Amino acid sequence: MRDVQEEDFVLGDVLCLRKKEVHFGTEMAPSVILYDPRYIHNIGCVIRSLSCFGGKAVLFTGERILSLLKDPTLGKRGKRFPREERMKGYQDIRIIHDDYPLTRFSSKVVPVAVEVRDHAEELPNFVHPQNAVYIFGPEDGSLSQTILRLCQRFVVIPSRYCLNLGHAVSIVLYDRIVKLGITRSDFIIS
Repeated sequence: MRDVQEEDFVLGDVLCLRKKEVHFGTEMAPSVILYDPRYIHNIGCVIRSLSCFGGKAVLFTGERILSLLKDPTLGKRGKRFPREERMKGYQDIRIIHDDYPLTRFSSKVVPVAVEVRDHAEELPNFVHPQNAVYIFGPEDGSLSQTILRLCQRFVVIPSRYCLNLGHAVSIVLYDRIVKLGITRSDFIIS
């Protein structure tokens, strides 16, 4: 397995990985993994949230989004993410399609499943790992037992009803920077 290099990424484009191709260390934390997302605008929202709150990458699985990106009937709109999520300011986020995302990270990265389940920690009481990778299931389903067995921590966002995937990611990432004491000045690049 080879480590991913900076030149492997064309910012704003989707990098499709093959099995056992790359390895990510703690420098890719925090990142977000989306299992089989359904709506392309939710990935756009995740890209924006990661950029705003200091994330590194969004990895997504499944074919639903790839088929939308490749759909010739959509013209140019079908080949990219929504316009507002392709803005120059958000090009610091790696966009990766990968059907084996959890196998890409070193053992020093902590997989955190964000899912409604018994015995999950409530977000207001959750202590974020420094090297977290947050894992979200599809808009129309849940994470599989196989994926859940690979997670070390489980967190639930207390809400009256289910949340939109993009909003759930934003809430978790914002909660992370608040609890880790990250301020606006930490994001200023000199």
